[in-house]
Parts: sequence; structure tokens; C-alpha cells
Amino acid sequence: MSARPAILFTIALAILLPYYVLADRPQLRAPESAHERASLLDVGAVDGITITRGNEILRFHKTADGKLYTIVAPPNAFAPQDLMKALITLLVEAGEVEIVSDDPAGLAQFGLDHPQFQMEIEAPGKKPIRLAIGSENPTQSAVYARVGDSPKVFLLGRNLEYYQDLMFQWIEGKQGKKA
Repeated sequence: MSARPAILFTIALAILLPYYVLADRPQLRAPESAHERASLLDVGAVDGITITRGNEILRFHKTADGKLYTIVAPPNAFAPQDLMKALITLLVEAGEVEIVSDDPAGLAQFGLDHPQFQMEIEAPGKKPIRLAIGSENPTQSAVYARVGDSPKVFLLGRNLEYYQDLMFQWIEGKQGKKA
């Protein structure tokens, strides 16, 4: 058996260990992105959502047993349970989002001076959370949004826009059949 592999390993260790300790320490590296990250919504559950798009209002809440959701406004409207649950799951599991701006004077460039639609999310034991959705980003892969009156603008996936659009199609009778 040769001592050659042990000698090569020792040389590699002698070269790479100081590099790791002095230059490549991950805990000391600056964030790669210039954008700040933040948690979107701090809710564990959602009791209800109100979506406002122009003059249209769509409101749905949990039923008394807490298992299903029912549309409160407009009256006698219908949308599938899966769609309402998907919208809520999307909001609850949103996690961290990338903040792209915190300039209150720049809201117009993100379409947040006149949002496409707004959502009010009701969570148990918390004040309602307002979420404004603005225009699409340049790659058309996300939409700009902000929470409440905060000047912070962040990106959300287009699924949120898609689900709210489907909800309005269902209540307007342009999608599926009423059960």
C-alpha cells in the first residue's frame, strides 16, 4: 500500500482549509440579491376573503362547521370549493416574497396607484389584511403587490391573479354549471 493518497489528501487539505476559513465562509457572505425578503402574510388560517375588482365585489367565508366556504356576496353566486380552497392555500403558503421597492412615490410604476384588484383577508384573531395587486412584471411571470398602506412592493406569482379571475368567471356564470 502506498502513502501517496495520504500525502495528496494532506496537501489538498492544507490548501483548501485556509481558503474556506478565510475566504469562503458562507455565514459571512453578503446576500446575493440586492432585494430584501419578507414574509407575506402571517396567518395560519383564513376565515374569509373579500375580492374587489373595480365595482365588483366577491366575498366568501368559512361555514359554521369550518370545513367549507360559502359565497356571501354576490347573493346566490356559486364557485367550486376547490377553487376557494386553492386561493386560500396560495395565500397561506406564500411564505417569503422578494421586496422589489420600498419607495412610496414609485407605486405608479408597479400599477399600485390604481390596483387591478384588492383582497381583504380575514384571519382568526387578527385584523383584516389588505392586499393590493398591481400590474405584471416585465417577464409576465408575476404581479406586483403590496400589503395595506406599506410602501414595500413585492412580487407574487400569477396564480393569484388567475384564481381570482376564475372566481369572478364562476360567479358571473361564464364557467361551468351551477350545482
